[in-house]
Amino acid sequence: MAATRHKPGSLLGSILGLIGFSAIAGILISATLTPALAVASSTANSGLDLFESLPSYAQINQQAERNRIYGMRDGQPVEMAQFYAQDRQVLQWSDVPSNAVNALVAGEDRRFYTHGGVDAPSVIRAGMSQLGFGGDSGASTLTMQLVRMQIAIDACLADPEDEAAQATCAAQYTESYQRKLAEMRLAIGLEQVYTKNEIVLAYLNLANFGGNVYGIESGAQRIFGKPASELTVAEAAALIATVQNPSTRNLFNAENWPRNQERRDFIIGMMASEGHITAEQRDEAIAIPVDENFVNLQPANNGCIAGHDSARFFCDYVQRVLQNDKVDGHYILGAEQADNARALFQGGYRIYTSIDLSLNDANQAVVDAYAPNDYADWFGGAVTQLEVGTGRILSMVQNKDYDPRADPSLPEGEEAPSMTATAVNYNVDYRHGRSIGFQPGSGFKIFTLAQWIIDRHSVNEQVDATEENWTTGEFTASCNPGATAIAAGGWEPQNNEGNQYSRMTPTEIMVNSVNTGTLRMASQLDLCDVMDTAAAMGIERGDAGSISSITGEPIENNLVPMPSSVIGGAWPVTPMAMAEAFATISNGGIHCEPIAIDRIVARDGSEVAPPGQNCQQAITPEVASVMQLVLEEVTQRNPLNNPAGTTPVISKTGTTNGVRQTWVNGASPTVATSVWVGNIAGSNNLDDLNLWNVRSQIFRGVMTEAINRYPGGQFLTPDQDTLQGDANALPDVTGQSVADAQATLEAAGFEVQVADPIDGIQPSGMVEYTAPGAGSPVTTQTPIIIYPSNGALAPDAEQPEESTAPDAAGQTWPDLSAQSIGDARSTLASAGFNPDLMQVTWQDHGEANLCTVLAQNPLPDAPGGPNDPISVVVGTNASGGDPGC
Repeated sequence: MAATRHKPGSLLGSILGLIGFSAIAGILISATLTPALAVASSTANSGLDLFESLPSYAQINQQAERNRIYGMRDGQPVEMAQFYAQDRQVLQWSDVPSNAVNALVAGEDRRFYTHGGVDAPSVIRAGMSQLGFGGDSGASTLTMQLVRMQIAIDACLADPEDEAAQATCAAQYTESYQRKLAEMRLAIGLEQVYTKNEIVLAYLNLANFGGNVYGIESGAQRIFGKPASELTVAEAAALIATVQNPSTRNLFNAENWPRNQERRDFIIGMMASEGHITAEQRDEAIAIPVDENFVNLQPANNGCIAGHDSARFFCDYVQRVLQNDKVDGHYILGAEQADNARALFQGGYRIYTSIDLSLNDANQAVVDAYAPNDYADWFGGAVTQLEVGTGRILSMVQNKDYDPRADPSLPEGEEAPSMTATAVNYNVDYRHGRSIGFQPGSGFKIFTLAQWIIDRHSVNEQVDATEENWTTGEFTASCNPGATAIAAGGWEPQNNEGNQYSRMTPTEIMVNSVNTGTLRMASQLDLCDVMDTAAAMGIERGDAGSISSITGEPIENNLVPMPSSVIGGAWPVTPMAMAEAFATISNGGIHCEPIAIDRIVARDGSEVAPPGQNCQQAITPEVASVMQLVLEEVTQRNPLNNPAGTTPVISKTGTTNGVRQTWVNGASPTVATSVWVGNIAGSNNLDDLNLWNVRSQIFRGVMTEAINRYPGGQFLTPDQDTLQGDANALPDVTGQSVADAQATLEAAGFEVQVADPIDGIQPSGMVEYTAPGAGSPVTTQTPIIIYPSNGALAPDAEQPEESTAPDAAGQTWPDLSAQSIGDARSTLASAGFNPDLMQVTWQDHGEANLCTVLAQNPLPDAPGGPNDPISVVVGTNASGGDPGC
């Protein structure tokens, strides 16, 4: 490299410096011939004290390389992204092109293969140049240049807070005798440890070719669009022409092309002079101008933005896992975060991930079809899918393009806002994607359902779902009593579209997503238990770690047990967390932490342990089996969310106030899915914009794709004891006097009401039937209604032979409960009874029970004849009559 020439006024200083330089350089040069003598001399020469802090030789350190991320396609790993601090692909000697070696030696150090690290003629010539005699001439050999590059890279890329390293970095760009002598000593040591070819190989792998492009292989690919093995003489020489001064000769900038060509042509001439190429090859190469036709510049493929289109947000998630997550108390690639960052910088890792690229591509197409990214800047949608039983992330897509320049946290002026792109991953939490999540709405009701079952309540018992103005003291939170406080004046939450309900089962509450019923269930539970169950099933706050706008402090992952939280109106969660919860239900109650990385292989072929599978029993299999039963019923009763086919699917929707955020969360026996569609910012009402059912369209589409690729499986058979819970069969008081029946039921702990008499087959004043009907699962919390008979249909006492008896074929009454009135009539006809003889009593049991049979008399399986009457109670509304059934 060219030495700096001294001004005439400093000639005396130059001469004195040159004398010292020459004396020490002479000793160092002699080391290339008689190493032992030189070392002995150096110990006696105080002039060499400045080297005492240096090692006897430099090492060819491991060079930073690309990290590569792989996804899965058809069961095979496929590269989907690369990321690196230095764009380098390390070659082995067998892969190094001879044109590059010849250009390097001819252009930079033609006596390389004959000297021992320091070239005496070059040192003398450089010294004379310092005195102003002769042209510019440098003393640096290839080996000295390698030493300097290695020191500069190690120091300049060290921690900016490391003052010693930064001082060393600065010194590499300051010409001085001391620095040059240090390079000489280290170069001599290097030559005594490594072969010439190893030094050339290291140089070609280490050299900078402009920007963050390092190494001849990456240089060839980025500048000429071809591997180094295919470089022509002119191309190899142009790359080598860069290494002396990459900032002014790199080929990425057209302004540098003339300077590069001048140096390139000199190198080509030297290649011919040294016999590496013929005169004809020389002339042919020099005749090629360095212009737009010579180069074939390729875009950088660094980072997730250059990765596989549909998997860029997942790629970003993987990078954050590598940066932030721990294994057994330490970071994945290093004990401390700085060690981990240093390892990532050095690179060379192959990271094999869980993503199913075919499924991800298909899901992206579904999202793009129903939630196009250019609809509005505020409109967002995201999908996460997890493999049930392992937690492996199979798919992660959203409706905005990935672009790190659209990160709102960037300083003003650096951000590039976009309607169609973002740097925020809406599927995951703040720590892993800079999203703070979204309120889950009714999707969060499943955790009240879970705790309801855990606490031995039955999903078939009746719950009061009427509206109430709740006040402080009506909810329990043993771990945080203050969290249940309600403002003066009370809290009176409404149901969707203002629907009113009376008594209904938890199953019906989930099917119809009834806020008032869920809150009544929660009022019988400890909300701390509900939140603990949610956390065990995978729920974390999406905003944990972000800075609170109120306190200015980081938000903790605290599931505060507020009453509003049970209906999803307290704090935000993520699609990842909701998918975890549904995977837990599908997996028999076992929660598995999400897994993004299956394997990590270091450059030497050794395995690095990623976060492993972590599965824990969150709820019992018995509780999970009953949740599966209820949530499969939810899916079957909501056809918009039910994918085609026979595979069972559990699901639950979620909608927040004002229809700002909407969800469908669910699972098959093999894949759990969470779909969010809503407001990235703002409070637009999706229903007003006909966007409410976009969530269902996406859910059906992506679940269909998942089921097709991961078919099979069945849910558990519901555990009967857990299904019953603390409910018992209601005693049969049919035929008893009203007074006796009321006394019997009240003695059992029930609250009893007596309705007006109805037409019945029992004698007047006797009980015709109850609602719920005899044998129904009830608890002492369940109000019982007695329906007395007026005797209008009672058999004539004078003609007992006409009383009802089974027919010859043993005909019995079918079970009509929970059927619509129309289906009940069809069931009677199919069973051989006359549907015209069905007597109907209308009873207000809420909107969810409109036109539904609530009770019957005679009871199911009781004997009956074809012409016998049957009495049923059918749900109506506040009008009290037929609501139009």
